[in-house]
Amino acid sequence: MHDRWSQFATALESGEPDRVNDVIDEIGEMSLDERVELFDVCFDEVTQTYEAAADGYVRQSLVRVADQLTPGIPTVMAVDNDDRSIGADEADIRDQTDAIGGFLLEALTDDDGRVRQSARRGLQDVFRTYDALGDEETLEALVIKLEEMAAEAEGKQQKDLRETKADAEFSLRSGVARLVEGFETEVDDSSNLDT
Repeated sequence: MHDRWSQFATALESGEPDRVNDVIDEIGEMSLDERVELFDVCFDEVTQTYEAAADGYVRQSLVRVADQLTPGIPTVMAVDNDDRSIGADEADIRDQTDAIGGFLLEALTDDDGRVRQSARRGLQDVFRTYDALGDEETLEALVIKLEEMAAEAEGKQQKDLRETKADAEFSLRSGVARLVEGFETEVDDSSNLDT
């Protein structure tokens, strides 16, 4: 995975749209286990490269990589079902989601609107992951943090922060975790009827 990340990093730093999009697509097509492993290999470098990048497109590309690395609902479901093939447990998923969420919150304050929009899309996945984990406390804390950040911002940055806060509030109301739990209960009940 280290060699693969080295190739990805070179393409991302190039700022060439075709190469960048190929990397984003390839990460998106990875198995859950591969993405968990890639996070461990590359996340520190993603954040360092972001901080050093003067080019907004390169920063946006790194935000898009972080979005692809967000564990997401499928990973939470795999962990809930004791799927050992992904090589992660709930604590790992939370740690990764916390790290990616923190990075994307920082990206929401970027001067480049493209970066902020990519961060907002990525945070929607972070919010859904917390929701699937049943972690309302973290979602509530993010709503408060986003409100504080919006109060200190102005213009388009403030607008993006308020819209992201609305996304977090929606996740609190949506109850994906409750829907998934209900579905799993229904499946378990129907499988018990078959025996």
